[in-house]
Amino acid sequence: MDAGTTGRGFQVERGVVPRDLIDDALRLLHVDLLEQGARAGTLSDWLWSAHWFPHLNYRDEILALAPVLPADWQTGVLCDPQILLQFPHVGPEPEITFHLDQEPDWAESRRYLRIVGIPLSPWRRENGGLLVEGGDGPEPVELDPGDAVRMDPDLAHSGGINLTGAIRYGVYFRWLEDGAPPPGRPPGGS
Repeated sequence: MDAGTTGRGFQVERGVVPRDLIDDALRLLHVDLLEQGARAGTLSDWLWSAHWFPHLNYRDEILALAPVLPADWQTGVLCDPQILLQFPHVGPEPEITFHLDQEPDWAESRRYLRIVGIPLSPWRRENGGLLVEGGDGPEPVELDPGDAVRMDPDLAHSGGINLTGAIRYGVYFRWLEDGAPPPGRPPGGS
């Protein structure tokens, strides 16, 4: 693993996720599209919720991405993984709006410990890659497949605008303070 880089509220680890795990996750998504198809209504729902392929969140190919992360990035209660796709943008270019991730209702008063993003394709400014709010405006966090970024839960962030012809892929994991696991999952289960 290459040396990581640290910014205000985030840390990047280079080459931490093996290429075969990236390929397995991408294959899962692509085979699902091939076998299930993609209806316009489904794609619209996924686009506006920013949660793609929710029926695949707990497949082994997605969950296998988390255990290879640094051990201190995996403490706490794992929440639902988020598969994220960003299609090429069409229309007028919108203003970037930063956000803080919201804990699920079942978490009660517990807070996120960290948010971890794993790119399945390159994340660059031009393809809508991760932006963090900086003092002088949006700051890109450029990543390659195999890298991972750990963000503090109070770091305002956003996807950028995909001005390329390719889809940007990623998976996000979030860990909560210790306590009860998500509904339907056993304690310690992932």
